[in-house]
Amino acid sequence: MLKLKMYPARNGDAFLIDASGTHILIDAGFASTYQDFIAADLASIAGGGGRLSLVVCTHIDADHIGGLLELFSLNGRPGGRGIEVDTVWHNSLRSLPFPADPPSSARDQAILEAIRRRGFQGAAATSPNPINARQGSSLAKLLRQNGYAWNAGDGSSSIDDGAQPLALASDLSIQVIGPRYARLEALRALWLRDVQKLGYGGSSQAADLLDDAYEMLCAAAPDPVVPLATPMAAKASRRLAEVYTHDTSISNGSSIALIISSGSTRMLFLGDAWAEDAVSKLKPLRTTSAPVIFDAIKVSHHGSLRNTSVELLSIADSPCFLVSSDGTCHGHPDFEVLAEIVDRPASFKRQLFFNYETAASNQLQAHKSRSGAAFSVHVAEHDWIQIGEASS
Repeated sequence: MLKLKMYPARNGDAFLIDASGTHILIDAGFASTYQDFIAADLASIAGGGGRLSLVVCTHIDADHIGGLLELFSLNGRPGGRGIEVDTVWHNSLRSLPFPADPPSSARDQAILEAIRRRGFQGAAATSPNPINARQGSSLAKLLRQNGYAWNAGDGSSSIDDGAQPLALASDLSIQVIGPRYARLEALRALWLRDVQKLGYGGSSQAADLLDDAYEMLCAAAPDPVVPLATPMAAKASRRLAEVYTHDTSISNGSSIALIISSGSTRMLFLGDAWAEDAVSKLKPLRTTSAPVIFDAIKVSHHGSLRNTSVELLSIADSPCFLVSSDGTCHGHPDFEVLAEIVDRPASFKRQLFFNYETAASNQLQAHKSRSGAAFSVHVAEHDWIQIGEASS
């Protein structure tokens, strides 16, 4: 049996998966997402003798990492954990090898200290559910100091599309399909440019202070400036192919994307990944011209039309789509993405699950599939969704 919760994470992501008692947490929204919803579920799992087999931080954006900072700042040290965690996947600065630089000067240290003192304030200023003020440490430092198994070791290697599949139970495995290692390198280069603009010129070798400064700047990095969306009523008849432009956010490009398989059931979790990267990894899985069918697909980047392309939807389909967003950030989800999902012909009924009612989900309710394919719209704020049964 495989089921999941898609938590009310405002404009973020937070998913808890239960595969016959093996539990996986993928992102945790903001601090309040963890406090209001996730903490009680984890306490219930731990109270029944369970544990988290895997925790995934898909990438360093405030709407994905905030609740994980809350979890790992409160969960305790070995021997006194609130819930045991077998392994964590998280790509921070420490996870990327790089050449040694000269030691940092006192000025460099002061710049990094100033970033750390500011903490995750950049995210808090723009978010309805800020990262908690007490979280002045990076996730990297929390994992290292509290003794968690991290990226199959001490966090000094990355989780990317070259990673070997992870077996969590006899029939449960995780295949990493993103990010490309080059995407992680690009994020590190962007961070270095940002700190150099502040006058930093020293070492980028592994250290707690660098981990903190790296994540705190990356979490608050703004998305690239894009043209304002046309009001929905004015663009209702436009197709995805007409409006799609590929994502250029370096942070989104670094997102961990996964295929989770349990027996014959497969789920595709895309985080905020670029559509083109997903296409390149999914194409080889296709044995015919028909799309690869997953039992569930978590739509990339909250349903943004910059992360789901017509080509991606021609390669991957499902009776169950998961869209995580309350519509407050950038107008996600975009109706063009939702319409393209349901307009394609299919021999099965598609169910689209949202964790909030939004303008786009309401518009989809009134939409008629161009192909006549059956679909339904559901709002499941914190209910378990049975996977593998969505088409019944």
